[in-house]
Amino acid sequence: MIKAVNLGGWLVTEGWMKPSLFDSIPNKDLLDGAALQFKSKPTGKFLAAENGGGTNIVANRSAADTWETFRLWRIDENHFHIRVFNKQFLGLDSTGINLVAISTDHQTSGVFKIIRKSDDLSRVRIKAPNGMYLQAKTENLVTADSNGYGPWRDDDPSVFEMTIINRLEGEYQVTNGYGPLKAPQIMKDHWDTFIVEKDFEFIATNGLNAVRIPVGWWTASDPTPPEPYVGGSLQYLDKAFLWAVKYNLMVILDLHAAPGSQNGYEHSSSRDGSTEWGQTEETIQEMVHVVEFFTARYAKNPRLFAVELINEPNAFGVSLSVLTKYYEAGYKAVRNLAPNTARSNELQAITTSTGPLTFVGEWVTEWK
Repeated sequence: MIKAVNLGGWLVTEGWMKPSLFDSIPNKDLLDGAALQFKSKPTGKFLAAENGGGTNIVANRSAADTWETFRLWRIDENHFHIRVFNKQFLGLDSTGINLVAISTDHQTSGVFKIIRKSDDLSRVRIKAPNGMYLQAKTENLVTADSNGYGPWRDDDPSVFEMTIINRLEGEYQVTNGYGPLKAPQIMKDHWDTFIVEKDFEFIATNGLNAVRIPVGWWTASDPTPPEPYVGGSLQYLDKAFLWAVKYNLMVILDLHAAPGSQNGYEHSSSRDGSTEWGQTEETIQEMVHVVEFFTARYAKNPRLFAVELINEPNAFGVSLSVLTKYYEAGYKAVRNLAPNTARSNELQAITTSTGPLTFVGEWVTEWK
């Protein structure tokens, strides 16, 4: 029987486990994935991406919901790409003035600067890629042609009330929030202190015999993972296996975050709450390669007990056919590299023709 403790928040960051990790990020409430709503001060109406995206931006909504919610892709503490419900990015149309959400390529859509009033951070102006400021000129026309200067008056159409309705605090947010100069040291300090050898000793001497270690897909590219992730996490996973050997603990290696996110949550390192993994063959195969990398690295280590192929894929974003395809490919990858982790004998011992059925997977109460 395996009695394991989950080492969450260590190699895959979750802000609720260690909120202080985010404390020194400037404008920390405007990290990647922050969901914002903007209300025109003169009219009291919300900005909205008409039809959820693909056309112009209007300012005629009395109440705010999904089409009226905008998510940030952070460049620095003040500059952002801004994404709408159907995953297009804010930009300007061919006139260079009217605000639209048409492009699905953030690099060509344009950069927006959010300027907050110093004594009221909910009151903002938004500087557009053309250097001018957005204004709700009419209920059906939002333009980038205001000088955006002067008092922050309620009758100024370039002034908006910004409401933050949701924030994400995961690995993407912390590394991109600190940036490439500060993030490496911040993460090293976290890895050095959040889980240490004494924790393994404590676990082993208190009746447990295994640890579950969540890891992200980017660790397989260490020491040079794609931006904004920083190198160094792999050596701490190596340390964990050394400690597991020393204290006679088994390791369940949990692939917790897939490229593009398999569920849209911060613990899968989603950038903006979207589920992108499984939407293309490339993301599926990339995750299979991640499985192969980790299995090959630790297959001969006597403490490797199991490889969890993916954590909590969301049925609303990942189809059963995609998941089945990935599970079969991932299973073969593990079995080819680590044939001695097979559990077929145990399964046959508890399975009979009259039932009950046996479920092999993650223990979770969400049976959607």
